[in-house]
Amino acid sequence: MRGTMHRLLKSAAAVVVALLLASAPASAAPKLDGRWVLTITIPESPTSNARRTLTVTLDVSPRGDSLNGRLTATDDSNRTVSGAWRQVGKQVSITYEMPCPDDGSAACGSLVLLGKLKGDAIRKGRVIVMWDTPNNNNPALYDTANGTFNGERLP
Repeated sequence: MRGTMHRLLKSAAAVVVALLLASAPASAAPKLDGRWVLTITIPESPTSNARRTLTVTLDVSPRGDSLNGRLTATDDSNRTVSGAWRQVGKQVSITYEMPCPDDGSAACGSLVLLGKLKGDAIRKGRVIVMWDTPNNNNPALYDTANGTFNGERLP
């Protein structure tokens, strides 16, 4: 009798905990979808110590309940490119190819932005630039550089 009562209490406790976990309002992270303005600071080129700051507007599209999707990035010269994003909790990653001038007057490459959502902002984000210049001495086989970014959700 005592063993049966103990198992019954354990089962009841497990059910209560499961119900509480299922119904408890999760401290859900804010979603990345929507419009954002990002300020990105990266080197001017693979061989430069000088930095440049880019202002980019993102239009981030959700994919149903999925925490990944597509985006468009528009720079301050009104050039638009496509990209992708992913979110795990408050952590977000954003990738896209920088818009490049047709005349080759600026270095081009891919950006990977890694940051943390805090409400309607992303602060102290990190940027990895993979330039389009081959480099057999780099494990990525292309020149790479690091930068920073911040973001604010647009109304």
